[in-house]
Amino acid sequence: MISKEAFEQKFNTMPWKRREVLKAVVGGKTDREIKDNVLAVDNKNTVRKHISNLYKDFDIETNGFNCRCDLVEIVNTYKPELVAEQVLKECGLSSSRPRADQEIYIERPPIEARCYQEIVKPAALIRIKAPKLMGKTLLIHKIIAHDEKQVYGRVYLNMNGLDFTNLDIFLKSFCGQVGNKLKLANQLQTYWDDSFFTSVDNCTAYFEEYLLDSLESPLVLCLDDLDRVFQHQEIAEGFLPLLRSWHESGKFEDSWEKLRLVVGHATEIYIDLDINKSPFNVGVPIELLEFNAQQVNEFAESYGLTLSVDSITKLMAMVGGHPYLLSQAFYHMNNHQAVENTLDKFLDLAPTEAGIYRSHLLSLLTSIQEHPQLLDAVKLLVSTAKPVRLDANITRKLESMGLVQRHGNDCSLRCNLYRQYFSDRILGSRE
Repeated sequence: MISKEAFEQKFNTMPWKRREVLKAVVGGKTDREIKDNVLAVDNKNTVRKHISNLYKDFDIETNGFNCRCDLVEIVNTYKPELVAEQVLKECGLSSSRPRADQEIYIERPPIEARCYQEIVKPAALIRIKAPKLMGKTLLIHKIIAHDEKQVYGRVYLNMNGLDFTNLDIFLKSFCGQVGNKLKLANQLQTYWDDSFFTSVDNCTAYFEEYLLDSLESPLVLCLDDLDRVFQHQEIAEGFLPLLRSWHESGKFEDSWEKLRLVVGHATEIYIDLDINKSPFNVGVPIELLEFNAQQVNEFAESYGLTLSVDSITKLMAMVGGHPYLLSQAFYHMNNHQAVENTLDKFLDLAPTEAGIYRSHLLSLLTSIQEHPQLLDAVKLLVSTAKPVRLDANITRKLESMGLVQRHGNDCSLRCNLYRQYFSDRILGSRE
């Protein structure tokens, strides 16, 4: 299975017709429906050609119906919102992000109360840091939804949806998308003056003189997956200091105190940026930790499950208090009777590709194998039960993937699920 980075690159750069065909295939449309309604062509061969190209894009061997299910599995891993439930059933797959999980939120006091108190303050900035799949997005949406009596403008923006061609295009894309979500007309041509001002100046003017000025109430702007910006030096050097300057301006200027920022990121910033221009040393930092046993029990009950103390202990011994891994387990158990009798079998299969974590584990394995330094680091981690000191950049990358947890300057694999799986797949000896 291709890595997340490779998938996103293919998905974002493929021709738009092929992308529409991909959405239709995983959405459950028949070839005839794609021909008539998506492509509006007369020949079914056109549909088959697009689908064949999709298989090539995602390195899928063309071996009959299974290859279509292989395509569904890849999309379900990285963009599950595109995949229809019926298609998952036809391919014998479980949802990568169960629909029930969208509504289930387990509080981790005092984090929520602190966020709710902060977001009502002028020029607020909340920085939520946690590895992937730890619940950052759910917390962001909780902040957005909190106290609907507050008449705020609310915008959620995932940074992966922006155009990273260069700083100018990125900032125009950013302004345009925020405006669209506020249902305001696009006025970029009016406010973007390339003759005398920089892109950063134009972006600031667009927000201050148009977007914020159009709102009578404060704007809660939530930027998720901000790490995406770190991968582009020029854009990061322009955009991140811009966020810092807006936050600082809000302390003194009425127009900017209306802006309240919430940013989510999986890792520390790793580009060279002046400390006085960074948004990561101001505002309120929030770090999401794993669930404790009480929260795990509450999470299970939210899925309609009643687990004994012993069962929770066994489950946490395998996956810890990791929200995503637990949600997958509870979703699976909720669809099986006699949970207590199922648990031992579930735990036995969990760290293998016959278990419910197959797609998740294969995705991590692919990402690791594509980078020799990460592979060497994981070999070292699975070869000992003690925390290991790795290169700081390697630790950061593994931490952002959710694979390790820190112990001072050392780190260890996050849970037994990863230790057993990678011990078997990389060293050839399952613990």
